Amino acid sequence: MNSSEIAKLAGVSRSTVSRVINNYSNVPEETREKVLKVIKEYDYVPHASARMLAGSKNRVIGLFIIDLVHKEDGLKSRITKSPYYLEFTSSVIETASEMGYTVLVHIIHTVEGYEKIKECFYNKTISGGIFIGQNDDDESIKTIIYRGYKVVLVDQSIKPDDAVYNKCMIVNADNYNGAYNATKYLIDMNHTQIAHITGGTAKFSSNDRIRGYKKALEDSRIKVNKNLIINSEFVEKGGYDATKKLLSRNIKFTAIFASNDKIAFGAVKAIREEGLKVPEDISVIGFDDIEASKYFNPPLTSIKMELVEMADIATKSIITSIEKDVKFSANYVIPVTLVERKSCEILNK
Repeated sequence: MNSSEIAKLAGVSRSTVSRVINNYSNVPEETREKVLKVIKEYDYVPHASARMLAGSKNRVIGLFIIDLVHKEDGLKSRITKSPYYLEFTSSVIETASEMGYTVLVHIIHTVEGYEKIKECFYNKTISGGIFIGQNDDDESIKTIIYRGYKVVLVDQSIKPDDAVYNKCMIVNADNYNGAYNATKYLIDMNHTQIAHITGGTAKFSSNDRIRGYKKALEDSRIKVNKNLIINSEFVEKGGYDATKKLLSRNIKFTAIFASNDKIAFGAVKAIREEGLKVPEDISVIGFDDIEASKYFNPPLTSIKMELVEMADIATKSIITSIEKDVKFSANYVIPVTLVERKSCEILNK
């Protein structure tokens, strides 16, 4: 069997077959799939691409960090610059290395970048992939999972009724209880007017933290004030701008629960610019407990996520699945803990 015969069976030109084999991007997805299907069916092995297209395992996994941006926003303050991603990435690489695997890392800033991800799976450059930073229920990733590739999702809602998510693995921090405990911590300090700066509404973790915040207020018979909830992004500038907006509304609040530590840093900066003090005037609590939080001024009270454990579970699971050539489906929710420092204070009624 040669490339001309493959082309004939697939109903395309020989040059199209060549472009598919050499992973050119200017091939329609439908055509690419048609050619690859014939190649697989007839076990066609073209020279250097032989091992990949024949389906042989390699010892490479992908780590895909999704950080979509609008062109006008630029890349200066993006979430991928957060220590959160640096710690997770280094942990994945270290664990994979110990298991004899290499990690191919891609940071995706545009929708077009998804084509690179798909190509890594379709041409067997990688044997599986870990995703982090994606929006909840990402359709492009669902397509990859649906086609049978090994995928781990970090920060994804668990949907038992969705068949696609029964073909992959999901690893989450306990965002809901972490947010609940953060808010309850402030309530126990006599705060009743607690603002929340979210990480937006596209990420599962952000939505789960919003739910936890609201539930803690409701359980303490405190009415949820929508004017004290500001949608933002998981970046310092988002926290700064959101706090400026809160302060301009002339609505009293004595504490802020920030959806991550970077947001909290921005919030503290904005509070200080208004001539107020943390925690004397406004208490601030974050989420993630990144390394910088303990050195911040004041040291930031935060909800600690076990990122190393999350990365370890994701990496070991996907490599084990590759090695044993088995399908896997599992959901993990990793506990979080409250780390008390100096950014919150008991409110004297």
